Amino acid sequence: MTRETPKELFDKGLITEDQFQKIDLIISGKLVSVFYELRSLLYLGVMLFTTGVGILIYQNIGEFGHILSIIALAILTLVCFWYAFKHVAGYSNEALKAPTPYFDYVVLLGSLLFISVQGYLQFQFGWLNDKLGVSTLITAAFFFYIAYRFDNVGILSLAITALASFWSISVSPQKWYSGNFFEGSHLYTTAIIFGASLAVIAVVFDKRGIKKHFTFTYLNFCILIFFVGAIVGLFDEKITALYVLLIYGGCVFAYYMARYEKSFLFLLYAFISGYVATTYLVAIAMGDEIGFWFLYSIASCGGFVYFLIKYKSFFTQK
Repeated sequence: MTRETPKELFDKGLITEDQFQKIDLIISGKLVSVFYELRSLLYLGVMLFTTGVGILIYQNIGEFGHILSIIALAILTLVCFWYAFKHVAGYSNEALKAPTPYFDYVVLLGSLLFISVQGYLQFQFGWLNDKLGVSTLITAAFFFYIAYRFDNVGILSLAITALASFWSISVSPQKWYSGNFFEGSHLYTTAIIFGASLAVIAVVFDKRGIKKHFTFTYLNFCILIFFVGAIVGLFDEKITALYVLLIYGGCVFAYYMARYEKSFLFLLYAFISGYVATTYLVAIAMGDEIGFWFLYSIASCGGFVYFLIKYKSFFTQK
């Protein structure tokens, strides 16, 4: 759209004068949207508030007392969910518009405070030491309920993370960085099964029209966890062919989901994982042929650049 497009549309009678005035304000730069800036500030405010509460309690625990701190956090959590239930409309499988500008942030705040209360009880009093798995599963179920009841994608991410934690899978980026993504033996098998199960849930819910806008979040988690689990298994097990087939099968699934969701991210996951599996097979076959690896590295870099140029324009990042 050029600067003169609104005027041309108005002259042809394709838009009304009122529409022309509104569009012209935006095109001319007189009206600027700060929607995303305000959302970022609100999310940052929620995170800073919950972090500040934790630091305040930690530094003044002797003065406040454990019981008083827990009661204060619990009351604030209840107030957040009271606000949410008071303003929320009836449940719908479709995407719901937030009833108030601050609704989603209040729900997020209440959920984070809920984790704070639960963590406080666990680490201070150890009430859940013998039933930590059950506690984590209950937390996951609670977050799934909150996510679907209040139509909140952010809480859905917390729910999936809690469910993954129940199955002893850490989805923390810090774990990826330190190389301890899977703590324990053969947890990558659990990761593969968990990722595949999430994929089934995502596809079934999407086909039935249940919160179709949640599909991307489910797929993002399932594809990433599945690929990481399969790659770890590839390097850790003797059954190379099995994990290579799993990775290639995941690549096919990610490719179709990338086309369905119009997300370049899923295609990127598939490309990188397929490249790792292929390179591993080539390494077994070729060994330490320096000349070959030099050419292979150049070809790989060129292939990656070609991939970015060719396919990036076909997908709209969601």
